[in-house]
Amino acid sequence: MGDSREKNKMKETPWWYHLLWGLALIIFKVFFGLEIKGRRNIPLRGAVILASNHCSYLDPIILGLLTPRKLNFLAKEELFRNFLFKQLITALGAFPLKRDKLDHRAYQQALHLLSQGRVLALFPEGTRSKTQRIGKLRQGTVRIALKSKVPLIPVVIKGTGKALPPGKKLIKLSKIKVQVGKPIYINGFLKEKKNSVDTLQRKLKEELQKLADDQ
Repeated sequence: MGDSREKNKMKETPWWYHLLWGLALIIFKVFFGLEIKGRRNIPLRGAVILASNHCSYLDPIILGLLTPRKLNFLAKEELFRNFLFKQLITALGAFPLKRDKLDHRAYQQALHLLSQGRVLALFPEGTRSKTQRIGKLRQGTVRIALKSKVPLIPVVIKGTGKALPPGKKLIKLSKIKVQVGKPIYINGFLKEKKNSVDTLQRKLKEELQKLADDQ
């Protein structure tokens, strides 16, 4: 049992991912002045959920630069229609999500990855926002956290909406800042059986908005 767990840890982040991660980090620091605060709030091992605001298609890349561990993402299923792009994003840790209805398959896949001690990155707002205010959160993120009993780490990204706004294809050089909040542990919320989802959702939104206001 111990050997299999060690092998899973080794497989979590392959060598080529470390190489791409290092190159991408250099590029974003040089050309976008990438600034990250609170990086130490992300553990180097063990399951965790990064819950981030969402302003741009650059956000998954920025989240990936917060930790050398390989991230796993839920991405809208439309992105998997192109064969070559599907192979790329799948290799980088993405798996499809049907956004128009409850996707049980994606939900189970998320729980499976967390049970293996992986890092899961989610966008609770469900879609890209054009403002810096934290919008209405969907329940999927907190439901996954409560079911898996895995800590939620709030993350706020600023600047990607200017670098690559929704609807645009050309990237502009713009300062990008990231603030990583402290983990929100789930145990206390599990005691509220009836209102645990709503209570945790309010807490997550509050923490995200605090980070957005602090920057």
